[in-house]
Amino acid sequence: MPTIEEIKIYLGIDGSHNDSLIADFLKTAKEIVEKVLRYEIENLEPMPVVIKEAVKYAVGYLYSNRETADFLMLEKTIAIILSHLRKEGF
Repeated sequence: MPTIEEIKIYLGIDGSHNDSLIADFLKTAKEIVEKVLRYEIENLEPMPVVIKEAVKYAVGYLYSNRETADFLMLEKTIAIILSHLRKEGF
């Protein structure tokens, strides 16, 4: 799972004034990725790079579009990125 520091580097953010907001977006991004994959990602060792990048992408999208985020579009995008890792059923 990406750390807040990794997310800040990915987003080009300095300082800690947005850490709480980024942490909330990180939790939301994790939930979206897990919903798409149909399994938990917290304890994947090693975590596939594509999952880590999907989480960072989702955080970046939520951070940049916090007022107007289209969650359906975000979920569809994440589903496309992770389609090859998605569990067939519940």
